[in-house]
Amino acid sequence: MRHHLFLGTIAASASLMEVFIAPKPGLVDRLGPGAHHDMDFCTFLLSACALAPFWQEQALAGLRGIPPVEALGHLRKTGIEMEAAMFAATSGVNTHKGLIFALSLLLYGAGRCTFLGRGLVPDNIAFEASAAVEGCCDRELRGLSDAPPGRPLSSGERLFLEHGLTGIRGEAERGFPTVIRHGITSYRHALSLGATPHDSGLFCLFNLMLHGEDTNIVARKGFCFWKETYPNLVESLLSHEVPYSRDSMEAFIEADSFFSDSGISPGGAADMLTCTIFLHQCSQYKGPVCQHCL
Repeated sequence: MRHHLFLGTIAASASLMEVFIAPKPGLVDRLGPGAHHDMDFCTFLLSACALAPFWQEQALAGLRGIPPVEALGHLRKTGIEMEAAMFAATSGVNTHKGLIFALSLLLYGAGRCTFLGRGLVPDNIAFEASAAVEGCCDRELRGLSDAPPGRPLSSGERLFLEHGLTGIRGEAERGFPTVIRHGITSYRHALSLGATPHDSGLFCLFNLMLHGEDTNIVARKGFCFWKETYPNLVESLLSHEVPYSRDSMEAFIEADSFFSDSGISPGGAADMLTCTIFLHQCSQYKGPVCQHCL
């Protein structure tokens, strides 16, 4: 398989696996819409299928040797097309906008690692991805207070001005530390204990919820809730040992009901889960890796 097709395929499969994993507290999955009233499992499937053909294009930016300083422009051009395809498939519902940004960068990083002959190692991929957005927080966020844009602020911009949160921009610029330190580590730990990939994904999600800067939670429930109340809720999920028992899964279903009824939706953690699955699957690839496989 040509390398860009392989990378695009595992990106698409990672996005499908994320929505299939259940029960994810407050999030859309195959069991229900979570805390959302405008989207459900089918909406996510439609969106994931609409995005699938585009992921290979983001990988090609890295495979063709486009340097990091030029990469973001290429990725954003395709990203705009991806957002249009997503909205067309979902009748205007934003299902994957944050993921388009994050996973596009990691696809570039994976392609760049292949071009440089560095191998599909999660740390290397994340490092190359971060190089494409070096300085983006300074350029896009830190000047907002001095020179407000002539338009309404986005949710991410408002949360930066109010609380200093950099969200997915900061996560990407720092080399995806939440994914590398907590996502990959917890996913592989669960697998090593004999948990299925599905249950390992749940364990990984809970760790990402605890350690990530999830602006979705802050936007919905407020900064104080995210800092003071939310960690205790997540700790209760992590108190269950993997491999999960039937009692644990029943407790997660109860937690899903509570999160959903309370309007708690850790969408940022869900995106990071998809990124974790993508990086893990990249690292499992045993086929030939060469820059000529285009």
